[in-house]
Amino acid sequence: MTLENELVAKFGTSAGEPAVASALESLLKIHSLDVEELYIKWEQFAYHQSEQSTALNIDMINAFKQFLQQQIEKKASMVGGLGSAASSLKKPKIPRPNVSSPSLFGFGAPKTPTLKKRRVDQTPTQSNAEGDTLSLASPTEKKEALAIPSSARLALGDSPVTPSSPVNNPDPGKTVDVFNLADIEVSEGLDLDGEKVVKPIPFYDSEKYKFRTMRQNLLDVADVLDEQIEIFTKVFQDHYKTPVSDPTVQSQSEVTAVGRIVPDSPTADGMLNSESLALETSRLTGIGKRIQLNLERIKEISLFPGQIVGVRGKNASGDYFVVEEILQIPHLNSPVSTEAELQSFNMDLEGNSMKVVITKGPYTASNCLDFGNLESFVDRLNDDVRPHVIIMFGPFLDVTHPLIASGRIPTFPGIKVQPKTLDEVFTKIISPILRKINSKIQVVLVPSTTDSASNHAAYPQDCFDRKQLQLPKNFKCFTNPSTFQLNELFVGCSNVDAFKDIKEIVKGGTTCSKNRFDRIAEHILSQRRFYPLFPGALKRRKLRLEDGQDVWEHVSGADLEVSYLGLTEFVANLLPDLIVIPSELSHFTRVVQNVLFINPGMFIRPTGFRGTFAQLSICPPDLTDGRLTRIEGDERVFLHNLWKRCRVDIVTA
Repeated sequence: MTLENELVAKFGTSAGEPAVASALESLLKIHSLDVEELYIKWEQFAYHQSEQSTALNIDMINAFKQFLQQQIEKKASMVGGLGSAASSLKKPKIPRPNVSSPSLFGFGAPKTPTLKKRRVDQTPTQSNAEGDTLSLASPTEKKEALAIPSSARLALGDSPVTPSSPVNNPDPGKTVDVFNLADIEVSEGLDLDGEKVVKPIPFYDSEKYKFRTMRQNLLDVADVLDEQIEIFTKVFQDHYKTPVSDPTVQSQSEVTAVGRIVPDSPTADGMLNSESLALETSRLTGIGKRIQLNLERIKEISLFPGQIVGVRGKNASGDYFVVEEILQIPHLNSPVSTEAELQSFNMDLEGNSMKVVITKGPYTASNCLDFGNLESFVDRLNDDVRPHVIIMFGPFLDVTHPLIASGRIPTFPGIKVQPKTLDEVFTKIISPILRKINSKIQVVLVPSTTDSASNHAAYPQDCFDRKQLQLPKNFKCFTNPSTFQLNELFVGCSNVDAFKDIKEIVKGGTTCSKNRFDRIAEHILSQRRFYPLFPGALKRRKLRLEDGQDVWEHVSGADLEVSYLGLTEFVANLLPDLIVIPSELSHFTRVVQNVLFINPGMFIRPTGFRGTFAQLSICPPDLTDGRLTRIEGDERVFLHNLWKRCRVDIVTA
């Protein structure tokens, strides 16, 4: 593949323009980067933009150049700051802690977040997800440092921090992106004076989520991981009518094998490639052994650790399995409704469209705990937007927020008795704002593993306690992940960033030219669970000690409770009509295999600028307009085809 083709495959067709291609090639040479590395930096640049338009043109490339230069200068200044006389002395090397060991099979799947609280100096340097530094206290103070649980008293500094308002976008409510294939008008929303409401109906067993975390044992984990392979083994056997064999056994004949994609070395760390993959078998088929994969004969691949695959090939030497073909996993069925059910739902809405709003935390900037933007957003919900349902994803009060992590909770104006615990911060600051939402609007709350108000710090995650948060009955607290019904529609929600965490090994021009969000969405559907990556991704931050040494500390991540990963699978082996998986990446709306995928974007950016939310206008099911697909059979049942009768607006918060 030529350099120009690589640029087009990564950046899109705009990179094929001569001026744009020349500018990108110049950046590759100046900064000694390959196309993949340049594209990653472009995504970082687009993520930090306060404006939503990041079209690839000369003006944006010039701004991109300045961004790269600022990164270089920032790195140089950090290095220069350590060049003092004291730093020239030889210091004992502090090894970076291996946060992913000991763990399952050398993979490093975290159990629960191990957020360490340390007492900090009066003027600390804040830490963030990008890896900025945080000045720690002296070793003597470190010994006295205590963890700060939700129910403990907050450690207030001598001079409490006052929340500062985030930098507001001057035009809230502006539509920045539209998905509208059928030319649908924006829904007028809920008639607040009427009696009709749309009630979300949970489609899962909530009792199964009430397990105790931090009680994993190796045997339970092994059983769950082995069961995943066995389930897909039966799927391949039934679909392809062929036996499944052990790929680790030397054989001159072509065989079919099923297993999990893993690194070829248990100690592997960092990015993988097509030559560093192995297949892990089930206990029944291959006693759990692994065999290295030779993928030289496969032209198109998209693989990632934890993926269950079926392959055809042979192990002639006994050292590796030569793959001749990667088998496609058969698709799950989509939900259907009868003619009578659809007519009933249409009558419930009186022929009007349904309006749904989706938001994703955080709801405050990273340098303050000001929820003013959320309060003004609630006012707009009641007065202008008037949705039938609003789905709100956490975190609402993030335990990794710099102020909360350092114990420097601000004093909140207008509160006579200041909150003394994180639970009180929620009930005294956030709950009064949420209670202002009109009681006719149904609100669905989905927690994050970093929410201070959640008793579960692992995924899958139990729901919030509505009564404990002092919220009214129009609030529905659902689990993470969860599947529920809105009239005829099945909605799947998961609050773990699969789109950011899944880093594929991609090979082949056709595969590379596909939109990355589409590829990840296809993996989620084919693997039949909301988070198919294993081990889960880690999120770390860099801490700088007083002696100038840098260490990495685990902050959060997927934090998988592996023994209960069965709760992350699609319910009843059905594909939802709508899947919402919020991501730190740019907002998007995609249609894959008749399923609508939405990432609403963050409500507030870490810098304090307004983020985005998703607004759906869904036409009622009409049997006469041709948007529903009838399934052949004796009974008249129809596919819901949500993407054909839905308009999605991405709107600034």
